[in-house]
Amino acid sequence: MTLLDLFDASVAERSAALALNDVSYGQLATGTLRVARRLHEHGLRSGDRIALYCENRPAFVYTYLAALRLGAIAVPANVLYRSSDLAHVLNDADVSLVLASAETLPHLAHLDVPPIVAADLVEAWASDTAIAPAERVFLPEPDAPAIVVYTSGTTGRSKGAVLTHANLAAIAAQLISAWRWTANDTLAIALPLFHVHGLCAALNGTLACGARLLLHKRFDAAAMLTQLQQPGVTMFFGVPTMYVRLLELPEAVTLARLRLCVSGSAALSADTFARVAARFGVTILERYGATEFGFALGNRFGGPRIAGSVGIPFPGVRVRIASPAAAAVPEVAGIGELLVSGPNVFAGYWRNAEATAAAFVIDGDGTRWYRSGDLASYDSTQQVYRIVGRLKELIVSGGFNVYPLEVEREIDRFPGVRASAVIGAPDPVRGESVVAFIEAQLDVPFAQADLVAWLRERLASFKVPKRVELIEALPRNALGKVEKTKLRALL
Repeated sequence: MTLLDLFDASVAERSAALALNDVSYGQLATGTLRVARRLHEHGLRSGDRIALYCENRPAFVYTYLAALRLGAIAVPANVLYRSSDLAHVLNDADVSLVLASAETLPHLAHLDVPPIVAADLVEAWASDTAIAPAERVFLPEPDAPAIVVYTSGTTGRSKGAVLTHANLAAIAAQLISAWRWTANDTLAIALPLFHVHGLCAALNGTLACGARLLLHKRFDAAAMLTQLQQPGVTMFFGVPTMYVRLLELPEAVTLARLRLCVSGSAALSADTFARVAARFGVTILERYGATEFGFALGNRFGGPRIAGSVGIPFPGVRVRIASPAAAAVPEVAGIGELLVSGPNVFAGYWRNAEATAAAFVIDGDGTRWYRSGDLASYDSTQQVYRIVGRLKELIVSGGFNVYPLEVEREIDRFPGVRASAVIGAPDPVRGESVVAFIEAQLDVPFAQADLVAWLRERLASFKVPKRVELIEALPRNALGKVEKTKLRALL
């Protein structure tokens, strides 16, 4: 089973139903085949890579599906990437074509790049009835590469994670099953399609179950809040920052009509969770995922949805908490590295055998377990998993382990704190000391000394930050995840 199999079934059953904004499934399928013909005429062949360096718009979707039809490999590129990061992706993936828009084209001007296909032209091809649709002669093998998605690079140079056609189908099917996603749903998103949250969850999930996707070019809180109140809209997927921006709007509205609001890609604070429930009448479902496997854990659709937890494994996914030092598969008690296994787990890193080998451990029966690099614990009372932080971000202060996410969650509860990030700084006595960067609310008085005193009542002394730095805005990537490497450069 591949994603194209699932999409074709939606087209066969719901040709006249809306798929993407106001484009029907039949129109999307035919338009995709027209684009596939033109891309083939531009030299794109099975196995070739095509970079999708384009904001959210129909051209991205048409080109992505056309590439899969041709057996080519789609390489989504972060639209925030500039010369260095962009050149790395284009060169590492050895792309043959680049999809670019008027907005992204200027950033390619000074790079040695392959032929460029304009997004406006792709959309013209899709609707041009004079173009004969390409014959659907390519049936991808399930294990063939479908996309190469480059990691966010928050801890180093980004690597290309290879997701197969079967991976894409498995990820979509898991979410459809867990979230009771049906053809009657309409999902609104402004998540970027170059990331797995937008691409593998929102777009692929929609197309696989025959639902409708309302795609926003970028996130505008007021526009999204208006959209979410429209009749027929049933779902919203976002990142924590989006929910915070919705809360900042003055409108007193309810979103109780929505049957599902999902948060992911960064940790959701308990405060935001509670405020959204109180303000809008919806309980956010937090889930956990990564570029390398799509999604592994999520709070139960039927509840309870527990703030600060990421729930239970999705259908078909297995997880283990292992000793980080030994990288052992046998489960350990307490906090350890989260390992993931299942049909959603990626094949490996693009042309990087060393990184691929390091990313997996093999147990006695031959099962491959992906080493997530995330520290997790299991709450046996509430029967949910919790993500504690990144293994590489673990702070060892005076011989004691400090998990940044634990400290950040306490800081975020303090009045006047909009967001926080905790890192370790070299310390000649302790080895490392805890440093907190605070993004304060403009309309609420904030005193650093009061925060430290408040934390001393709630945390062990070795977890209390030794330094508190105010910052106008925490550096974030396109999905709202804090880039801690940039914070370390400020020390």
